[in-house]
Amino acid sequence: MITVSYHRQYFRVQIEGHAKSGEEGHDLVCAGCSTLAHTLAANVANWAEAKQADEPGVHMFKGCATISCRPRTRYKAVLQLVMDAICSGFKLLAQSYPEYIQYSRYG
Repeated sequence: MITVSYHRQYFRVQIEGHAKSGEEGHDLVCAGCSTLAHTLAANVANWAEAKQADEPGVHMFKGCATISCRPRTRYKAVLQLVMDAICSGFKLLAQSYPEYIQYSRYG
């Protein structure tokens, strides 16, 4: 099972585990989760490059990821909106496939 924890007030998402909803390379739940994680990681990198966020943290390994940043004050609301939107994808996956992915939001 994949567990996704969104710590909203800290702009941090933690992902652990494997869905195992299909064969490796053919696991649609894993593919959806990976796509969302890579999308979020790319946004964090872009924000850091554009000087909209500091302390970008993107640590992705097979079956484990932590993605975070510290937005600059003037960009906080916009970055929060983007992060919320991407994390709503994790929530939708968890609602559709509760036996393979669990989503929790804090803060």
